[in-house]
Amino acid sequence: MKILHLIASTGVGGAEKHLLDLTLQQQEFGMDVCVALPEEGALSQALQAHNIKYVLIRKGSRFNLLALWSLRQAIHQVQPDIVHAHMLKSATMVSYASRSVPCVATAHNIVKHLKPFRKCHHVICVSDMVFDSLSQLGYPQAKMTVVHNAVDTHVFNTERHEEVRRQLDWQNRLIVLIVARLVPAKGQVYALDALAQLVLRFPNIQLVLVGEGTDRDKLQQQAHKLGLEKHLSMLGSRRDVVDLLAATDIYLQPSIKEGFCIAFLEAMATGIACIGTQTGAIPTMLESGVNGILIPPGDVSAIANAVSTIATNPELRTRYAQAAKLTAQTKFSPQKQALETINVYNKELNH
Repeated sequence: MKILHLIASTGVGGAEKHLLDLTLQQQEFGMDVCVALPEEGALSQALQAHNIKYVLIRKGSRFNLLALWSLRQAIHQVQPDIVHAHMLKSATMVSYASRSVPCVATAHNIVKHLKPFRKCHHVICVSDMVFDSLSQLGYPQAKMTVVHNAVDTHVFNTERHEEVRRQLDWQNRLIVLIVARLVPAKGQVYALDALAQLVLRFPNIQLVLVGEGTDRDKLQQQAHKLGLEKHLSMLGSRRDVVDLLAATDIYLQPSIKEGFCIAFLEAMATGIACIGTQTGAIPTMLESGVNGILIPPGDVSAIANAVSTIATNPELRTRYAQAAKLTAQTKFSPQKQALETINVYNKELNH
């Protein structure tokens, strides 16, 4: 089977990591895989490092005629059996660029408009919440399948815990990590409000934010107002997230809205005690009291209480961490994700 994946971005966020993991696994299964993307960047470098073919198409809006012509040329060049579009812009572009090749699209986030998916043959939803959002808009359920994202669990572990903590001068600190874009939907503002409560009980606590976004200045101002500058580290975008996770004591995902949240699954795969909100696919990963703590979105007291519970009980922290890692290894493996995705392809090709 020959597959052409299409993505309109070139960074290495959640959707891009999903695409990279999926193409790697499909290639291992003997599929002929190629990725179409608009320019060179971190994603193309990662594809090249893993010997995954890619083609460049013109940049432009989803209705840009030159961009659509360029995509049409790429499809003609690759001659795929199926095109797999990732995110809204790509799904729209495929529907206008080619009608002759079946198109599967992945919806990575809550869907608010049907238009990008109207001409797709099938939509893969990364969580039940994404599935429900599409269904409520009237999209036929027979044309949707939930396939959860996955992570390569072999990459994530705590083997370098002490070494990385020494390098970062994190010894004798209680590290609470959040990996997410700095935008309102990710809920860092609530974590900072909770931090104001937590420093009274844990003077060695350090909230570490990894990611960039429009809320950076707002969060810095909030930390200044609360007198928390010494307890907040804003590291920006990082390429050593695997190491940062390895060195972390507690992982927190205070999101208000999520699609899947690959960062949370990576934390679980590392073997860290995790706290997550009841949004997106997080409740499908986390069973509160079994492999972590699940809390309502936007609840400052719940964040503070959950961090306190884990921080004051080392035995519980270890139990949650071990159970989280086992969940990631068994329920969210790349092999499972790839096989379920290939089943969707086969369904459409044999339709």
